[in-house]
Amino acid sequence: MGSNIKYAPFVEKFKATSEFSYLAKYFEENECYTNFTEGTASYREFWEDVRLKCMYGMTNSENIYITGHHFFYLNLVQIQGKDPITGKKKKIFPRFLDVDYDYFWIVDYAQKNQKGVLLVKPRRLGFSYKAAAICAHEFSFLRGSKCTVSAFLSKYSQHTMDMVLDNLNFINANTEFRKQRNPDTKEFIRAQYQANIGGVSVWKGYKSEVKMLTFKDNPYASVGMSANYLLMDEAGIFPNIIESYNMSEPSIKDGADYTGVALVFGSAGSMEAGTQFFYEMFTNPGKYNMLDFPN
Repeated sequence: MGSNIKYAPFVEKFKATSEFSYLAKYFEENECYTNFTEGTASYREFWEDVRLKCMYGMTNSENIYITGHHFFYLNLVQIQGKDPITGKKKKIFPRFLDVDYDYFWIVDYAQKNQKGVLLVKPRRLGFSYKAAAICAHEFSFLRGSKCTVSAFLSKYSQHTMDMVLDNLNFINANTEFRKQRNPDTKEFIRAQYQANIGGVSVWKGYKSEVKMLTFKDNPYASVGMSANYLLMDEAGIFPNIIESYNMSEPSIKDGADYTGVALVFGSAGSMEAGTQFFYEMFTNPGKYNMLDFPN
């Protein structure tokens, strides 16, 4: 398989894709990411190389390039999967998939071209995991970033927020990109800590944030906020999604310019519960500043 969509670099056939997951493979075999001694120059150089790939992506030996978000997802995120031997559910690293290559390039294009992304997806293909990985990535690598995880019902936004927290807990336990969090709740986290400077308590740190919202009975929930990424999950059962999006759109804008990206996604749900409104957005992407795709 290859990739031939207008928002991603053309790939006739994917080759040597296992090279993109070299860190995940090492971790699976050694339960750590490196055997370099902590505090040495080699140790610092190793993690700086990982940071650069998480920020700017990686090119393999076949000259195929993936984005930083995709590299981060493949190597520093674990998702629910199946043990190939026992068949039982367990945490695994994601496999390289052509649909993920396209997805992360689409998001990259949208971010660079002031657009949003709206997609209808089959269930259980990991799109919430991918969106949660983007939030964890921004929290870990972009100072002052703000991500909003939302849905119509709190059980859906909490489900995705839990994925963000799982990602960050794994990063704190196993990498040099760990961040202290305060507040550190299931609905809101900020990367900061208190330091004593000259006898005065001062908040220091990345100050990046992830916040969970629900729009049930309140399409104004995000008013006054700002976001680098605005996630709207389970859009197929989101009856006030158009009003909620219209009220939330200023959070990803500075005047007329889009400074953030809306990621609106979901499966087909109940026509009465919200799919008809999701369908309206899906079939009129330009009206909502979303990328368009040929049918």
